[in-house]
Amino acid sequence: MEWLISVLVCLLLVGLATHTAWSAVLVWRDPRRAQEEARQWDRLGKHGAWAVTRGLVAMAASFACLALMMITYLAAEVFGQLRDSLVAVSGVFLCAMLACWLVILMIALINRPRCLIPPHLRAKRRP
Repeated sequence: MEWLISVLVCLLLVGLATHTAWSAVLVWRDPRRAQEEARQWDRLGKHGAWAVTRGLVAMAASFACLALMMITYLAAEVFGQLRDSLVAVSGVFLCAMLACWLVILMIALINRPRCLIPPHLRAKRRP
C-alpha cells in the first residue's frame, strides 16, 4: 500500500511539473496568456500574481527538480545496492530546487535574471 501511495504522489508531481512547464511555454509565447496566468494566481494579490507569472520558468524548473527528487528517492528504495548514490542524487535535486526558489525570489523582488523572464514581462514589475 505504501508503494501505491508513493507512486501516486510521484505521478502527481510529474504531472504538476509538466503542467507548469507547459504553462511557462504558453506564457513565453503569448502575452494574453500571461494575463490569464496572473489571474489564476490572484489569491497572492496583484503584485504577487505578476511576480509568480514572471517567475514561471523558474517555478517549472523547481517542480521538475521536486519530481526528479521523488523519482530518485523511489529508485533508491527499489535498488538497494545503489541506495547511497541515489540518495546523493536526490540531495542534488533538492539543492537545485532550493536554488530555483531563490531565483523566483530574485525575480519577484528585483526582476533579475531577465533571461528567465518572458520578453513581454521584463519591463512589467507592477500590474
